[in-house]
Amino acid sequence: MASNSALTPVLHLVTCGSVDDGKSTLIGRLLSETNSVPIDTLEYARRTRRGGSTIPVGEIDYSLLTDGLEAEREQGITIDVAYRHMNLPNGRRVLVADSPGHEQYTRNMAVAASNGDVSILMVDAARGVRAQTHR
Repeated sequence: MASNSALTPVLHLVTCGSVDDGKSTLIGRLLSETNSVPIDTLEYARRTRRGGSTIPVGEIDYSLLTDGLEAEREQGITIDVAYRHMNLPNGRRVLVADSPGHEQYTRNMAVAASNGDVSILMVDAARGVRAQTHR
């Protein structure tokens, strides 16, 4: 007999927002909290720091959990859409799309958004709505 989670449709969740508004960090935290991250990836995020990071070594930099491209890790930005799976405690399956916030990668964000069921628009409370937020 199939489990309920196998019958539940996958929810496609997309994050949108400007550069450094916390999209990757939010997704990384959600993935961590739902035990959807391999141990070696968590350890990498615990010992690796991007330039200018204020996160103490030994604590997890959640923004690193969705970086797939070497260029993303080197530059500290999201370039391509990163898709990650997670299962919520209620059994709901979610495919999360971490989309880039830089203007030159707006096309990548649009591709992710076109496949989403629901999106989270991130806005940094200190910086407010910016030009890329509108895009």
